[in-house]
Amino acid sequence: MQLIRNLILLGALSCLSLGATANGRVIDLSSGTGSFVGEGPLLVDGQDFITFTNLSPGTYSYKFTLSGEGIEGLAAVVNGQTAGTFTVGERSFAGLEGRDSGSLTVQITGRPANNAVYQGALTVTPEPVPEPAGPLLWLAGLTAVAGWVFWRLRSKA
Repeated sequence: MQLIRNLILLGALSCLSLGATANGRVIDLSSGTGSFVGEGPLLVDGQDFITFTNLSPGTYSYKFTLSGEGIEGLAAVVNGQTAGTFTVGERSFAGLEGRDSGSLTVQITGRPANNAVYQGALTVTPEPVPEPAGPLLWLAGLTAVAGWVFWRLRSKA
C-alpha cells in the first residue's frame, strides 16, 4: 500500500515539475497554419517546447518563422533541424523550411530579459502524392511508339 502511495506521489510531483520547467504547448495544425505567442514565464530553464499536432498522415513541406525581442541567444529547432537566426539590435529572427511527416515539435531556447516576448508561425503544405499509374502509362506509350517505329522499319525493308 505504501509503495502505491509513493508511486502516485512521485507521478504527481513529476507532472508538476514538468509543467514548471518547460513551457510546453500543443497547437492544432489541422487547418495548415498554427501561430503562437510566448505566454506566461518565457523560456523557463532556457527553453520552451511547442508541439503542432492533428496532421493527416503523409509528408508535408513546412515553413517556420519566429521573432523575439529582449531574448539573448534566441534559437529554434524544428524536429531536430536548427533554424537560421539573425539579430538586429534587441530583435531576433529565426526561420526554417523543410519536409517531415507526423507531428512537428519546436524547441525555442534563449536567455530572456524582464520584457522578453516572442511570436511565430508554422505553415504546412501536403506534398503531392504521385499517381501510381503515371509511370506505367508513360512506359506503355514509349513501348507503343518503339513498336510502331520497329514495324515501320521492317515493313520498308
